[in-house]
Amino acid sequence: MANCPECGKEIPEGQKECPSCGIRTTNLGVKVEAHINLLKKKIEKEPSNTKLHIDLGKLYQKHDFLNEALSEYQKTVNIDTNNFDAQIRSAHLYLKFKELGKAEKAFRAALHIDPKSAESLIGLFRTYYLQNRTTEAIVLGEKIVQSKPKNVEFHVLLKNLYNRKGDKEKALIVLHKLEALTPNNKEVIKEVALHYKKDNNMKKVIEYYSKMRDIEAEDLDLGFQIGKYYYENHEYDKVIEHLDDLFKKNSITPKMDAMLRTYLALAHFNKGNIPDAKNLVDKMLPSNALHMDKTTQKKLASLFFKIGQDDLQSNRMKEAITFFEKAVSYDKETIEYSKMLDKIKNEVVLSNKKISKKTSMIALGATGACVLIVLVWILTHNKLIMQVEPAEDIAVLIDGQPVKTQVEKSGILLSPVLLIGKHDIVIEKAGYEKWQGSMNIGIGRRARLVVELVPIYYFLQLTSVPKGAFVMIDGQFVGKTPFTSDQILACPHVIEIEHDGHATWRDTLTVTENDSVDLGVISLKNLAGKWHGKIGTDSYAYNAAFNMTIKQTNADLTIKYYHQIREDCLYTGKIKGQIKKDEFYAEGDITYRYIKVFYLAQTKKNIVMRGKISDNWERIEGKYSIEGIAEQNWWADLKP
Repeated sequence: MANCPECGKEIPEGQKECPSCGIRTTNLGVKVEAHINLLKKKIEKEPSNTKLHIDLGKLYQKHDFLNEALSEYQKTVNIDTNNFDAQIRSAHLYLKFKELGKAEKAFRAALHIDPKSAESLIGLFRTYYLQNRTTEAIVLGEKIVQSKPKNVEFHVLLKNLYNRKGDKEKALIVLHKLEALTPNNKEVIKEVALHYKKDNNMKKVIEYYSKMRDIEAEDLDLGFQIGKYYYENHEYDKVIEHLDDLFKKNSITPKMDAMLRTYLALAHFNKGNIPDAKNLVDKMLPSNALHMDKTTQKKLASLFFKIGQDDLQSNRMKEAITFFEKAVSYDKETIEYSKMLDKIKNEVVLSNKKISKKTSMIALGATGACVLIVLVWILTHNKLIMQVEPAEDIAVLIDGQPVKTQVEKSGILLSPVLLIGKHDIVIEKAGYEKWQGSMNIGIGRRARLVVELVPIYYFLQLTSVPKGAFVMIDGQFVGKTPFTSDQILACPHVIEIEHDGHATWRDTLTVTENDSVDLGVISLKNLAGKWHGKIGTDSYAYNAAFNMTIKQTNADLTIKYYHQIREDCLYTGKIKGQIKKDEFYAEGDITYRYIKVFYLAQTKKNIVMRGKISDNWERIEGKYSIEGIAEQNWWADLKP
């Protein structure tokens, strides 16, 4: 729908007069108006002349007066129900107006008059398609594609109908016809591949995925499914070759990154390339792995357990414990993992006690100097090493007191010197669940703590008028309106909504728990409406008030300008303008009317208006110049 330039109310499609104020929004021109009036006079003399009504309807339709055109066609139908031209033209206009019931009736009438009319058959098919009358539409669609075997559009519509009906086999038949008609169509090839994927026909999926790559139509999810298929069939070389190639793509999501790493690492491990497998999972971000499905998380846990067992056999106890802990964190249901972890930790504790006892015996037999060295060592090594993910902006409390940590390297924090014994540890980070636990600090030892903080997400949804505005969270683009996301961290965020030609909406949202937030519909301000202002100058003649009626489409403006300096001097016209952020610019030629001695004269003058829009988008101030007059200050306010 368009808006009336006079009152701003919405005008229904096809209507050329405002229903609110009655102003005509389109000028037909003198010749067209004369032609219309001539036809109307002829119709007054011959009201039953169907040709005159059709000719008048065509003239209206040519100039986009669709409601008036439809009225004339319907007058013809009332005179002669068997007038094919009137029925088919009425049907097309009803279809344009989305009056599907009336369109169907008119197309049926046209088809009754001329049963061989392809135009009527196609029109009736379209009304069934739009009304979701699937079975009836399929019957007509099959007739149409038989008569138009090379028409791509109707093959696409028929394919959609079979999908809508759930008839996959016939949908696939039509898809193959489309493939023959458009051999290198990326969307068709991809849809065929996805169809076979739903049927779990992976050999066909691989065949069509190869075709997709030949025409540069990538689908990462489909590619991953093929790699997974190779893995399940123990074709590990193919897994590595295929998934390595996917890794080179630039558009990998965090979830896809984790899944590719998991299956690549599994393939390497099963081939005996354990260092490559460890390297892949060591570089995996825990936050990415949390997005994976449960089956893949279990496979990842199994891989961690196997790597831990390999480290255990090589007497790498610390590394083994780390991987067993990861196995437990991703699969808490497999008891074998937690039992092995507890067993190894107990063995390490017993080993540490033996070492501690041996150290004590050595200390008792050492000289005073050795005692001093040992004390210095103890004082500098009774610390806690914390491997936290993510490690930025965290707060650490030990025994209820905040402590200042030292960054040893990326993701690794070192506590101050601690007394030997048990200590309660709390780690906090905005947007994440608080982690609590305890650690035993031995003599002269650095205890290691591995923590993966669990993010707290909340669901956010919002939309805007107009739609399609950019949504920025903390300065980063995250999508367009209408916008929904269930991956918003529960911490303060600055949310901005931007759209060309509209004021930026900005607010700070603070949510600290798992929740659902609906900001509703946010209306972005624009300049459309009536404005009143002044041209600022020392001369009384140019200090008169002026008016502008602004119509806005995105960042483009159409401005109806009216400026009466005095009774005998008037500037009027329409000019074009643009908005960039909060900068206003308009330029164009307007009509200057003035009294010259004893008669009214007029001429064209160029006007330029520059200005800055206020924060509330209800005032504009800037510089104004008009041909023959020096640049002046101006301002205008939006009328309420």
